[in-house]
Amino acid sequence: MRFCFLCGKKTEKLIKGYCEECYNKKFQLIEVPKEIFVTTCSKCNKIKEGNKWKDMEIDEFLRNKIKIFGKNVKIRFEINDIVKIYAKGFLEESKKLKEEFHEVKLKIKKEVCSGCSRKFTDYYETLIQIRGSLTNDDIDSIDDIVLIKKGFYRIKEVKGGYDFFISSKSLGEKITEILRKKYKAEIKKSYKLVRRKQGKNIYRNIISIRILSD
Repeated sequence: MRFCFLCGKKTEKLIKGYCEECYNKKFQLIEVPKEIFVTTCSKCNKIKEGNKWKDMEIDEFLRNKIKIFGKNVKIRFEINDIVKIYAKGFLEESKKLKEEFHEVKLKIKKEVCSGCSRKFTDYYETLIQIRGSLTNDDIDSIDDIVLIKKGFYRIKEVKGGYDFFISSKSLGEKITEILRKKYKAEIKKSYKLVRRKQGKNIYRNIISIRILSD
């Protein structure tokens, strides 16, 4: 027979020198900080994690701030200015179900993410100039591509066609490839120097597409 060095209880099994009851009192399933700071985009509600803006729920962000020491731990949140955290699971080497309750201050800072900052300004990386007949279905297809790729664009109707101001170079290339496969067209590409960043030239793609008559 062995003795728990905390309460002196006789037991056949000790866990790190403790009886199972004292072991569960001594050690925690999870460890949470006193305060959690979160930066969210005021436009799209993305959350900044490290240096990256992510499309994630606040629950996922909070979970990433918690250290988990137990096994099969289930965590539930009640989120206000004070976040209530309910945890249930088992400590290592223990078969006794343990439940915990924690509170943590949540401090929220609002910013505008890089994507929205570009979206709500005149920012674009590719200008596609389409001249010739373009159907509403074609425009809808372009819209679908942009949504799938999580990009954005502005469209301007001009004499003889449309100008598309596309958020990224890769998205501009994707749209160009789809139109090339569908139409007999002349495609010309050029580049315009728009600025220098950290000693490097930054160029904007200009793609001219002339849809030819059959």
